[in-house]
Amino acid sequence: MKRTLLALDGAFVLGLGLYMLLLTQTEVYTAFMNPKFRPLTAAAAVGFCIVGSAFLVRPAGGTDILRTLCFAILGMLALHAGSGTLKGSAGFAVKPPPEVRAVPDPYVVRNGDRYLKSNPARLFLSAQADPAALSDQRYVTRGVVKRSAQLDRLGKFALLRGNMVCCLADAIAMGMIVAGEGIPAPRDGDWIVVFGRVQPLPEGVPITDLGGTAEAPFSMVQDRAFLAAEAIEKMERPRFPYVFELPSSGKGPLRLTGGDDDF
Repeated sequence: MKRTLLALDGAFVLGLGLYMLLLTQTEVYTAFMNPKFRPLTAAAAVGFCIVGSAFLVRPAGGTDILRTLCFAILGMLALHAGSGTLKGSAGFAVKPPPEVRAVPDPYVVRNGDRYLKSNPARLFLSAQADPAALSDQRYVTRGVVKRSAQLDRLGKFALLRGNMVCCLADAIAMGMIVAGEGIPAPRDGDWIVVFGRVQPLPEGVPITDLGGTAEAPFSMVQDRAFLAAEAIEKMERPRFPYVFELPSSGKGPLRLTGGDDDF
């Protein structure tokens, strides 16, 4: 009985490692973690596989039925979460090999004007340091509309996008306050594309009644600047509504991925 329980512990650890390794090679990984952490997850998975295999070959130590039961429950939850994530899509399809492709165009041209792609979370982070430095550039960004009593009184609305810094557990909706002359405010929950310029606010306007969105339980908007909309277009909700932004460190420029998280 002791050897059986110890072997089960090793098998569960090995299974967890193999499962993590599988996730790093599939598109469904982005539903759990920022894709920037694929190598770290893969390294941890290899470690679990080595430890689990060694324990299977030569089990040692004391048994604990509760520990084995917890491993079993963890395994069932992991399988359930993985099979249910992105249900009905090709989420568990193996990642296609990297293709040699052109660098994505960072601009969108509309009516002869060029707009730099930037998702709402990236605009939020970029405007933290010096909002006035962004005012010379036109931007195009996409997100979900969030209305509130405070914003309605100001004649503005919030444009948000669920931002996953590390994993789904830390996702928070981030974005910008939007206003535009002669442009009617869209409905709460609409997904839209906004073309415009970032303008500094003379005084901070803290918005405290936003709440969350369907993608994240908490929201935050930049209170030092707003996006002066020149045009708004409706869009369909993206299949994967999150973006992956890390707070900038150093002086390296933000690089476009060519995917839905670009803007």
